[in-house]
Amino acid sequence: MRCKMMERVKVREWIDALLEQLHTENARRALTAMGSFLAGMVCSRGLMFGKYAPFGVAVVAAAPRGGLWAGAIGAFLGYLIPSPVYVPARYAAALVAVTAIRWALSELKSINTHPLFAPAAAFLPLLLTGMTMVFLNGSISYTAALYVAESFLGAGSAYFLRRSVNLLTGLGADGQERSWARAAVFDAGDMAAVSVSAGILLLAFSDVNIMGVSVGRILMVLLVLCCARAGGISGGAVAGVAAGAIQGLATAGLSYLSGAYGLGGLMAGVFAPMGAVAAAVAFIISHGVASLQVGSGGSQIFTGSIEVAVATVAYMLIPKSRRIGELFGMRADSLSGGALRGNIVMRLRYAAQALLSVSDSVDEISKKLSVICAPNLQGVYNKSTETICAGCGMSGVCWRKYKDETLDNFAQLYKPLKEKERLETCDFTKEFAGRCCRAGEMRDEINKNYGRYLMKEAAELRAAQVREVVEGHFRTTAGILEEMAGEFSMYQRFDEESAGRVAGILRESGVTPLEVCCRVDKYGRMTVEAEISRERQKRLNRASFTREVSEACGRAFAPPCVSSAEDRCRIQMCQRPQLQIGRGFSQYCAGGGAFCGDSTNVFFDGCGRLIAVLSDGMGTGGRAAVDGAMTSAMAESLLKAGIGFDSMLQTVNSALIAKSGDESLATMDVACIDLFSGKAEFLKAGAACTVLRRGRRSELIEASSVPVGIMPGVEFATAEREVNVGDIVVMVSDGVVAAGSEWLVDLVVAWDEEENPNMLAQNITDEARKRRSDGHEDDVTALVLVVQ
Repeated sequence: MRCKMMERVKVREWIDALLEQLHTENARRALTAMGSFLAGMVCSRGLMFGKYAPFGVAVVAAAPRGGLWAGAIGAFLGYLIPSPVYVPARYAAALVAVTAIRWALSELKSINTHPLFAPAAAFLPLLLTGMTMVFLNGSISYTAALYVAESFLGAGSAYFLRRSVNLLTGLGADGQERSWARAAVFDAGDMAAVSVSAGILLLAFSDVNIMGVSVGRILMVLLVLCCARAGGISGGAVAGVAAGAIQGLATAGLSYLSGAYGLGGLMAGVFAPMGAVAAAVAFIISHGVASLQVGSGGSQIFTGSIEVAVATVAYMLIPKSRRIGELFGMRADSLSGGALRGNIVMRLRYAAQALLSVSDSVDEISKKLSVICAPNLQGVYNKSTETICAGCGMSGVCWRKYKDETLDNFAQLYKPLKEKERLETCDFTKEFAGRCCRAGEMRDEINKNYGRYLMKEAAELRAAQVREVVEGHFRTTAGILEEMAGEFSMYQRFDEESAGRVAGILRESGVTPLEVCCRVDKYGRMTVEAEISRERQKRLNRASFTREVSEACGRAFAPPCVSSAEDRCRIQMCQRPQLQIGRGFSQYCAGGGAFCGDSTNVFFDGCGRLIAVLSDGMGTGGRAAVDGAMTSAMAESLLKAGIGFDSMLQTVNSALIAKSGDESLATMDVACIDLFSGKAEFLKAGAACTVLRRGRRSELIEASSVPVGIMPGVEFATAEREVNVGDIVVMVSDGVVAAGSEWLVDLVVAWDEEENPNMLAQNITDEARKRRSDGHEDDVTALVLVVQ
């Protein structure tokens, strides 16, 4: 038993070594040349109209660049082998012409990658050599028409062959590199190209007969059945029509195969979901019905039935391939996913605008109140006198002859209004009450206007409270929604098939996925996001999970970013970026204490960005440690959740302000590096300077800003730079630069990038402690990021 196990292990190791060798560049070139040679030789043996063979020329026109000469040699040898081909020398001349055209234009990428280049390269030599034969032999117009038809068939075959070659080499129909998602699934054009190409290859075996039964047609039927099982209705119909057209044009008297194979493929695709037996029976019946047009007594019906029977038996013995079935899967999410994305973006932006308009609504109410209400107490008197005194005949007496007494009367009304919030007639002076014939109306008008004035004062006070307490939070929430809308607008589509594979991997690991989403942005980068129960998180091995997801999705992924909220855990991972980051860290607590006011967090956000947060709490000791740790922890949690930097800053600032009645503040220094593009963002809120070394030059990045926790409405001071491999970012706390920053720049410039980044961080903290000469101690922290 042990010997057998050892033999199996050795065989497996040998197979793995062989597969590894096949992935090398030399092996790839050899396979390309060998495949082109065999395709050229086989396809040149296929006949149309009984004596024309344009397919060898089509293969050379469509062959990949590395297989051009091998394909030409294979086709040349195929034409030299005796066959019913009419004038083989003509095809040899056409091969020379096609090879010359492709070789001459090989450096013009825009031309030789065009979808119509291969058809044109096959069409022109076939047409010119055919017309030459017409002129030499004085052929009739029917023969000339056959040559023209042959040229068009060769051009069409070259187009489909070239598209199949592009599928094998990872290119699109336009010759440009295909994204993995497109390469992993065939569309209708891809299925047609593969079916026609396979039919052309199998056409060469049509003349290989065993007691009148064609091996080529058996293989054709088998191809149609397999395509129907894998691709359903569309796969069976496309393969059936392609196979029937090729066989019908190839041999006289077999034109009925065009309808027989086409109808059989369609019906086999319809019944494919019911199983292999149902699909096979549907094809047999359809083929038999279409064959009745030959009439009774025809030997074609008998031999055709044998061919279908043999192909059906072989089809039943072939196991179903899940991978091939995935290739024929239709991408049904492109339209619905785009519509869903647009709807989500629209609703998020409307919600953001609604939240932003809260302050506008408050201002609008204040404006309306100011129109109908008096602005102050004097305004109350003015509006009242305008209403009552305007139509009074004694107005001239009160406001001209006794103006001072009238003004004194209104001035002394302040005290009773403040005490009782309304007037009585007795509150007027005796002189005014005895002189004014409308004292009661004046009293009621003043009470009405004063009530409105009080209402306006209360509304303005409430509006100020709403604006102070709510508006800031609403603006932060609106900013979060706007950022989410911007993120959603970056999504190009959702890959449901990959999401299903990732969900299967989680289930196999003993984790039940609550939600799985695989999305592709406009740059072609995939992001995987999954939500699981928090207690199941420990069952997940991150290394093996990353490896399995990479294999399932056909992309190399970076390790996942994991964040938790209540009883759920969120897993987010993106494709492995080009850049990597090496880290170095060193920290010293003031006075050798147990608590440090400086706190750092370095993490990946799951979208291809590395984010470093350094927070310095006010002072030293336990209270500073709480402020610094709270600031950095909240920043990490919010950024991992997908919230933008500005909204994160406002949220953390509000939390620190509300934490206690005492002053509680902390600096915040953020460095964000996009590992795909190399773009680096530096955001500072009261933080110390940052040193950026690019090449052998160093730059000091500093900006004046306010720490968080002091007052509402703080903002980041920002700077953007481009970083590349070998560049260094050094983030420090205030304690490092208390004695200046020139020495820090010199130390970073002199550092050898071959050393461990931790050594640079340690040297910075040691040197900062030595240079502190003011008799005070502060927490000292240095964080080094090296782009690799």
